[in-house]
Amino acid sequence: MIELKKYDKGKIILLCGVFLVMTGFGMTLPVLPFYIEKILSYREISSNRVSLHIGLITGAFPLTQFFFAPYLGSLSDKVGRRPLILTGIAGFSISTFIFSLGESLVLLYFSRLIAGIFTASFVTASGAYIADKTPKEKRGKNFAILNGVAGLGAVTGHLLGNLFSNISIHFKFLFTQFTLNNFSSPFIFSSLLTLIVLILYFIFLPESLQFSSKTIDESATKTKISFIPNFKSLKKAFILLLALSFFGQLAHSMFEGTFAIHSQRFFLFGPKQMSIVLIICGLLMGLLQLGPIAWLIEKKGEKALLPFSCLLLSIGLFMLTLSREMGWILFYVSFISLGIAILTPSLTSLVTKDSGKEYGTSLGIFSAVNSLGQVAGVVMGGIIMIWSDHLAYWIVATILILFAIIFRSAGYSRANDQQESKSA
Repeated sequence: MIELKKYDKGKIILLCGVFLVMTGFGMTLPVLPFYIEKILSYREISSNRVSLHIGLITGAFPLTQFFFAPYLGSLSDKVGRRPLILTGIAGFSISTFIFSLGESLVLLYFSRLIAGIFTASFVTASGAYIADKTPKEKRGKNFAILNGVAGLGAVTGHLLGNLFSNISIHFKFLFTQFTLNNFSSPFIFSSLLTLIVLILYFIFLPESLQFSSKTIDESATKTKISFIPNFKSLKKAFILLLALSFFGQLAHSMFEGTFAIHSQRFFLFGPKQMSIVLIICGLLMGLLQLGPIAWLIEKKGEKALLPFSCLLLSIGLFMLTLSREMGWILFYVSFISLGIAILTPSLTSLVTKDSGKEYGTSLGIFSAVNSLGQVAGVVMGGIIMIWSDHLAYWIVATILILFAIIFRSAGYSRANDQQESKSA
C-alpha cells in the first residue's frame, strides 16, 4: 500500500526545482543564437560559417543527451535518483556559467556538450523519481503535472530573459574584470537559479528509490550498465511508443525551429509577433497539463488519448500552412500545443508502465529518442524548406495521422493489455 502523504513532500520539492531550472533554461533560449553570432563576429568569421556554427553549437546540446541519456537512466536504477539529480543540477549550472564567459569557439562547444550530458542526468532521474513515487493509475496525471510545471517555468524564463537582456553591468573582481551585457546576463542569472535549486535539493530532497542489501549485491554482480541499449530485449509495444515519441518530438522541434522563417515569409511576422505566438503556445501547454489534461489522462487513460493527440498535432501543422491571419494562426497553434500536451505525459507514463521497475533505464532510452527527434526535426525542417515552404509540415502531419490510425486499431491495445496481464 502506497503512503501518498510520505511521497507528497518529495514530489513538491522536485516540482519546485524543475520550475526554477526550466526558468533558468528558458532565460537563455531567446538570446542563444544571437550570443553565439556576436562572439563569432569578433573573430571575423564569414556569415555562412557563423550560421553553421550556430546550428552545430545548438545541436550539440540534444546530441549529447541522445548518447548519454540511456546510460545515465540505467545508472539511476543502480545508485538512486538523488545522486543523478544533484550531479545534473550542479553540472548544468557550471556549464551555463562557462558559456557566459564564451571567449572562444572551443569553450562554446565544450559548455554546450557538457550541458547536454548533465541535463540528460537531471531529466531522466527526475522522471524516474516521479515514477518511483506514483502508483500506476496516477502516473499519467503526475507526468502531465511535471511537464506543465516545466513548461510554465520555460515561459517565465522567456519573460525574465527579455527583462535581463537589457542589463549591462561592468565590475572588477580581484585582478580581473567582468561585464554583464545584454547577451551574457541571462546565462549568469540562469546559473545562479540552478545553484539555488542545488542547495534546495541537497537539503530537502529525499531519495525515492528504495534499496535492499540483496538488491544491491545482485545488481552489482548481474547487471551491466551500457551506453548502447539492448534494443532486441525491448517489447514491440515499447518500440512503437518510441517511434511515436520520435515523430512527436520531430514535429514539435520542426515547428519551433522553422516557424520563425515560415512566419516571416508568409505572415510578415517580426520578433514581437514571434514572441507572442511562442509564449501563448508555452502558456497553453503548461496550464492545460496542470489542469484539464492531468484530469483527462487519469479518467480516460493514456492509450485512449494517444490517437487524439496525434490527430490534433497533425491538424495544427497542416492548417498552419493555409492561414495568414494572426487570430487563426494562434487558433491552429493551440492544436499543436494541445496535441503535445497530451502526447508527452501519456507516452512517458506508458514507457514507465512497460518497464517493470527499471524506470531509469526505460526513461533514458525514451529521452534519447526524444533528443534524436529534436535534432532531426530542426535539421530536416531546415533542409526541406530549401525546396518547399510547406512540404515538411505536410510530411510530418501525414505520418502522425498514420500513427493515430495504428494506435486506434485493436492491435496495439491487445498487445499492451497482454503484457500488463502477464506483469500482473
